[in-house]
Amino acid sequence: MSKYDFALDMATDNSNSLILRNIRPDSDVLETACAHGRMTRYLKEKLNCRVTIVENDAEAGASAAQYASDARHVGPQMGDLEKGPWYDNLKMAGKTFDYVVMADILEHLYDPWKVLGRARGLLKPGGSIWISVPNFTHNGVLIELLNGRFEYRKIGLLDNTHIRFFSAGSLEAMVRGAGLTVVKKADPVLAVKRTELKNSYRDVPWYVALYLKMRRGGEIYQFVWELKAADG
Repeated sequence: MSKYDFALDMATDNSNSLILRNIRPDSDVLETACAHGRMTRYLKEKLNCRVTIVENDAEAGASAAQYASDARHVGPQMGDLEKGPWYDNLKMAGKTFDYVVMADILEHLYDPWKVLGRARGLLKPGGSIWISVPNFTHNGVLIELLNGRFEYRKIGLLDNTHIRFFSAGSLEAMVRGAGLTVVKKADPVLAVKRTELKNSYRDVPWYVALYLKMRRGGEIYQFVWELKAADG
């Protein structure tokens, strides 16, 4: 079983629930890196959306495909966001979308800048891209670094499959570079003591802890943003 095969939790504020709450029913949605389809199923069954999926993992994509209206781009050859033919195929077919969902995927890519720019090219007029990206400057990560630690975990802020790391500033720069603008932020907050890093403000001197606690956005766990084309 994949480490990303977990149940959808709509009762709390997390990247999946925050994005899904902002999708209009009866929309055309492109869901990238859909995993086993927890969001795909909700989009289809609860929101009556038509969902096109792109998923690199063949087994996960096969599970999600039962909820998708278009599941051509599944598996390592078809569903690779960086090398696969998904973008060219969708462009040639004239497919456009009300929403492109990129939940917890950009940090796993070598060239997220290129992939985000491609997503922009598939939007309908007025369409949105919803992204979620871990906040590498969460106070829990900074406490790790201040103590000379950088240890990958199975999941979370230091997931061992993350390739790219973002602060709010560097993520905004990537968004602008892709010809997009941030129109909404729904960033979930998670206290240091509640993260998977298992540390606390007691792990640093009191004056450092005081500074960290005063940092704006220091306990934002993920950036969950709605993006639109900068030119309208």
